[in-house]
Amino acid sequence: MIKFSIYRPCAAIAVAWAVCSLFTATIAHAAPPDWRPWEAARARIHADRMVILERQYHPYMDNIQGVLDQEQANLKDALRNLCADTRPEPRLGVRIDAYISHTDDSAQPFVRYLPPQWSPDTPSPLIVYLHGYAPFDRFNLPFFPSYLTNTALQVSACIAVPFARGNTDFQGIGEVDVIRVMDEMRQRYNTDPRRVVLIGHSMGGMGAWSVAARHPHLFNAVMVLAGRGDFYVWHKLRPDDLPPWQRRLVDTQFASVWVHQMKNLPLLALHGTSDLLVSYEQGKAIFEQLKPHNQQAEFIPIANGDHWDPLVYLTNDVGRTWLTKQLTTTNKHDFVSRIGIGESGSRLQNALQEPFVFVGGTSESTDSTVRRNLKARAHEWAGFAQATPRIVMEPDLTPSYTTNLNLFVFGEPETSPLIKRVFDENNISVTAETYRIGERSFPRDGNGLWFTATSPFNTNRTVVVQCGLRWGASLPQNHLYDRIPDVIVYTEAVDFYKTNIALGAGFINSDGTIDWSDPATTPAIRPRSSLPLSTLK
Repeated sequence: MIKFSIYRPCAAIAVAWAVCSLFTATIAHAAPPDWRPWEAARARIHADRMVILERQYHPYMDNIQGVLDQEQANLKDALRNLCADTRPEPRLGVRIDAYISHTDDSAQPFVRYLPPQWSPDTPSPLIVYLHGYAPFDRFNLPFFPSYLTNTALQVSACIAVPFARGNTDFQGIGEVDVIRVMDEMRQRYNTDPRRVVLIGHSMGGMGAWSVAARHPHLFNAVMVLAGRGDFYVWHKLRPDDLPPWQRRLVDTQFASVWVHQMKNLPLLALHGTSDLLVSYEQGKAIFEQLKPHNQQAEFIPIANGDHWDPLVYLTNDVGRTWLTKQLTTTNKHDFVSRIGIGESGSRLQNALQEPFVFVGGTSESTDSTVRRNLKARAHEWAGFAQATPRIVMEPDLTPSYTTNLNLFVFGEPETSPLIKRVFDENNISVTAETYRIGERSFPRDGNGLWFTATSPFNTNRTVVVQCGLRWGASLPQNHLYDRIPDVIVYTEAVDFYKTNIALGAGFINSDGTIDWSDPATTPAIRPRSSLPLSTLK
């Protein structure tokens, strides 16, 4: 037996990583499902939570030592389980679980609930609850409303609350997390994939619309509480108001283009007529787009109701009866969506949902300017995705990295051999004054460039280059990687949504040519004088 004593967060995470690495190597050839990766992830997340507590919450919490002691106890419990010969019995009730994301090699948490009558031998229905917008991190996790267990108890249902990287609107990597948590619940706790009910409130309501519309075959029913689903209604725009590259990304990521796929999916939407955070009109608009395709969908307006009143339907007679029916019956699906999990419409953004590494583009490992820039980009990813990504300086790239990972290279072609190679192989020339991409030229001074191509090391991987001006300086952290096309030359000026205005933008075709978006920007997205807070959530 391994004995250990942990007194400081740094020591805790060192022990957790060492032991978890040992067990990860041991289980490499084990037949799935194997409980040990689950406990290794749980050890890592509790070690990470101790560090977050010490670094971010210490000045503001009077009882931090007690909270640290609880995290340490959870860490020790996971490490003890890893040293055992048999899988520990799953604990009933509420618990924080975790998995290791292949994307950035981070421990990602989720909250789960097992009812008292849960049995590993009996497939259980599953409620997936998508949380609203809040300043969440991997310590301050979203939970489900406690009274939801009343319904779960009646039908022996499990509950899962995906963290979804915080406030990603459950799009892109957020959607990937939702589906991953559903799969983890099935493997770990034998939940029934035919009886999964998706519930979302506020931002989670928008997530419920988009995830269910894009992948209706994964759910038995959907309940939307105070959720919007149409980008254009939200921002008072028409599709033609957006430049084609933005329209492609919006239409891929939001629900309105996909609601026709929900024709056989039971849906109950509820919205307060006096909601000041997500207007009643926004909630009703997306439902009206669904209704011609789905006659069994139902919308209930709550007279004079505010943003929180729809939550009452999780336990009142109407909501409980509806949920009980959907959790105890299996609805037939004659349609399987072909859109990929997390598909964004952009090869660049899709590359951030596969294993990747951020690379400091330079020929010198000691280049302090490039190293600072690399750390700044890693810090931005941590703000967006609640995890620190892999980072490496270009001279330190290993064959393992170049062969197996997508490469995001930050630097300039004058000092980075890798960037120069990518540009040379893709008909890009750069002078002090100009970016020349194919037949098009753009001013370089004061502007920035994203460029996406096939990796020169592995044709099944992607390389992305970022030069010049920092991207997204005015964007909220949780929207930094929302909408970036494969290729974009951008300015410091921003549109109404705080996205950098494009001088040129487009997407890479399968043959490597660029499908340019004309025009690259439009008058309709010019900056607006004032935006309510809810617009940026």
